Amino acid sequence: GTPPAEGRFAALVNPLLQLMADNAVDYTIFFSRLTDAVAAGADAGAGADLEPVRDLVLDREAFDRWAALYARHLAGTDAAAAAALMQESNPRFVLRNHLGEMAIRAAKAGDFAPVRQLLAVLQTPFDPHAEHAEWAGFPPDWASSIEISCSS
Repeated sequence: GTPPAEGRFAALVNPLLQLMADNAVDYTIFFSRLTDAVAAGADAGAGADLEPVRDLVLDREAFDRWAALYARHLAGTDAAAAAALMQESNPRFVLRNHLGEMAIRAAKAGDFAPVRQLLAVLQTPFDPHAEHAEWAGFPPDWASSIEISCSS
Protein backbone atom coordinates (compact mmCIF):
# COMPACT_ATOMS: atom_id res chain seq x y z
CA GLY A 1 0.00 0.00 0.00
CA THR A 2 0.85 3.67 0.09
CA PRO A 3 3.15 4.70 2.95
CA PRO A 4 1.73 7.23 5.41
CA ALA A 5 2.29 10.92 4.68
CA GLU A 6 5.24 11.09 7.11
CA GLY A 7 6.96 8.24 5.28
CA ARG A 8 6.38 9.82 1.86
CA PHE A 9 7.72 13.14 3.17
CA ALA A 10 10.83 11.51 4.64
CA ALA A 11 11.40 9.55 1.43
CA LEU A 12 11.39 12.83 -0.48
CA VAL A 13 13.19 15.13 1.96
CA ASN A 14 15.91 12.89 3.40
CA PRO A 15 17.55 12.17 0.02
CA LEU A 16 17.31 15.88 -0.83
CA LEU A 17 19.04 16.95 2.37
CA GLN A 18 21.76 14.35 1.77
CA LEU A 19 22.17 15.53 -1.82
CA MET A 20 22.46 19.15 -0.71
CA ALA A 21 24.99 18.30 2.00
CA ASP A 22 27.07 16.09 -0.30
CA ASN A 23 27.18 18.84 -2.95
CA ALA A 24 27.62 21.81 -0.57
CA VAL A 25 24.50 23.44 -2.02
CA ASP A 26 23.40 26.83 -0.69
CA TYR A 27 20.05 26.07 0.95
CA THR A 28 18.49 29.50 0.51
CA ILE A 29 19.35 29.72 -3.19
CA PHE A 30 18.28 26.11 -3.78
CA PHE A 31 14.87 26.55 -2.21
CA SER A 32 14.37 29.94 -3.90
CA ARG A 33 15.03 28.39 -7.29
CA LEU A 34 12.86 25.38 -6.49
CA THR A 35 10.05 27.70 -5.41
CA ASP A 36 10.39 29.74 -8.61
CA ALA A 37 10.35 26.55 -10.72
CA VAL A 38 7.21 25.22 -9.07
CA ALA A 39 5.49 28.63 -9.32
CA ALA A 40 6.41 29.00 -13.01
CA GLY A 41 5.18 25.49 -13.74
CA ALA A 42 1.92 26.17 -11.91
CA ASP A 43 1.44 29.43 -13.82
CA ALA A 44 2.09 27.67 -17.13
CA GLY A 45 -0.06 24.67 -16.24
CA ALA A 46 2.99 22.46 -16.70
CA GLY A 47 5.50 20.63 -14.59
CA ALA A 48 8.35 22.45 -12.90
CA ASP A 49 11.45 23.09 -15.04
CA LEU A 50 14.12 22.12 -12.53
CA GLU A 51 17.15 22.92 -14.70
CA PRO A 52 18.02 26.12 -12.76
CA VAL A 53 17.90 24.05 -9.57
CA ARG A 54 19.89 21.20 -11.13
CA ASP A 55 22.61 23.71 -12.04
CA LEU A 56 23.37 24.06 -8.31
CA VAL A 57 24.29 20.39 -7.92
CA LEU A 58 27.50 18.76 -9.12
CA ASP A 59 26.14 15.20 -8.91
CA ARG A 60 23.61 15.46 -11.72
CA GLU A 61 22.62 11.79 -11.59
CA ALA A 62 21.76 12.03 -7.89
CA PHE A 63 19.78 15.21 -8.56
CA ASP A 64 17.91 13.54 -11.41
CA ARG A 65 16.95 10.63 -9.13
CA TRP A 66 15.62 13.09 -6.56
CA ALA A 67 13.88 15.18 -9.24
CA ALA A 68 12.00 12.08 -10.40
CA LEU A 69 10.76 11.56 -6.83
CA TYR A 70 9.80 15.21 -6.62
CA ALA A 71 7.92 15.11 -9.94
CA ARG A 72 5.86 12.16 -8.65
CA HIS A 73 5.18 14.12 -5.45
CA LEU A 74 4.07 17.22 -7.38
CA ALA A 75 1.86 15.14 -9.67
CA GLY A 76 -0.41 14.44 -6.72
CA THR A 77 -0.68 18.03 -5.52
CA ASP A 78 -2.25 21.32 -6.46
CA ALA A 79 0.86 23.00 -7.95
CA ALA A 80 -0.47 26.53 -7.41
CA ALA A 81 -1.16 25.80 -3.74
CA ALA A 82 2.26 24.16 -3.40
CA ALA A 83 3.93 27.19 -4.98
CA ALA A 84 2.05 29.57 -2.66
CA LEU A 85 3.06 27.55 0.40
CA MET A 86 6.67 27.44 -0.79
CA GLN A 87 6.68 31.22 -1.36
CA GLU A 88 5.44 31.72 2.20
CA SER A 89 7.94 29.24 3.68
CA ASN A 90 11.23 29.82 1.85
CA PRO A 91 12.87 33.19 2.48
CA ARG A 92 14.51 34.70 -0.56
CA PHE A 93 16.75 36.92 1.56
CA VAL A 94 18.89 36.05 4.56
CA LEU A 95 21.57 38.05 6.34
CA ARG A 96 24.71 36.92 4.56
CA ASN A 97 28.14 37.97 5.78
CA HIS A 98 28.88 40.11 2.73
CA LEU A 99 25.60 42.01 3.07
CA GLY A 100 26.36 42.81 6.68
CA GLU A 101 29.90 43.79 5.74
CA MET A 102 28.67 46.17 3.02
CA ALA A 103 26.24 47.81 5.45
CA ILE A 104 28.91 48.10 8.15
CA ARG A 105 31.43 49.65 5.76
CA ALA A 106 28.88 52.20 4.58
CA ALA A 107 27.84 53.03 8.16
CA LYS A 108 31.47 53.51 9.20
CA ALA A 109 31.72 56.03 6.37
CA GLY A 110 28.61 57.83 7.66
CA ASP A 111 26.12 56.41 5.12
CA PHE A 112 23.34 54.59 6.95
CA ALA A 113 21.09 54.14 3.89
CA PRO A 114 22.45 50.62 3.17
CA VAL A 115 21.74 49.61 6.78
CA ARG A 116 18.16 50.84 6.45
CA GLN A 117 17.74 49.11 3.06
CA LEU A 118 19.12 45.84 4.37
CA LEU A 119 16.89 46.01 7.45
CA ALA A 120 13.82 46.68 5.29
CA VAL A 121 14.56 43.70 3.04
CA LEU A 122 15.26 41.38 5.97
CA GLN A 123 11.99 42.39 7.64
CA THR A 124 10.12 40.97 4.64
CA PRO A 125 12.48 38.21 3.42
CA PHE A 126 9.82 36.35 1.44
CA ASP A 127 9.03 39.31 -0.82
CA PRO A 128 10.80 39.59 -4.19
CA HIS A 129 12.53 42.98 -3.61
CA ALA A 130 13.46 43.20 -7.29
CA GLU A 131 15.63 46.27 -6.63
CA HIS A 132 17.87 44.08 -4.44
CA ALA A 133 17.65 40.80 -6.36
CA GLU A 134 21.45 40.40 -6.28
CA TRP A 135 21.28 40.11 -2.49
CA ALA A 136 19.47 36.78 -2.96
CA GLY A 137 22.25 35.38 -5.12
CA PHE A 138 25.68 34.03 -4.51
CA PRO A 139 28.14 36.19 -2.58
CA PRO A 140 30.69 38.12 -4.66
CA ASP A 141 34.23 36.73 -4.89
CA TRP A 142 35.59 39.32 -2.47
CA ALA A 143 33.30 37.97 0.26
CA SER A 144 35.30 34.76 0.55
CA SER A 145 37.91 36.69 2.54
CA ILE A 146 35.46 37.92 5.19
CA GLU A 147 36.30 36.59 8.63
CA ILE A 148 33.79 36.73 11.44
CA SER A 149 34.04 35.65 15.03
CA CYS A 150 31.49 34.22 17.41
CA SER A 151 31.20 37.66 18.97
CA SER A 152 30.39 39.40 15.67
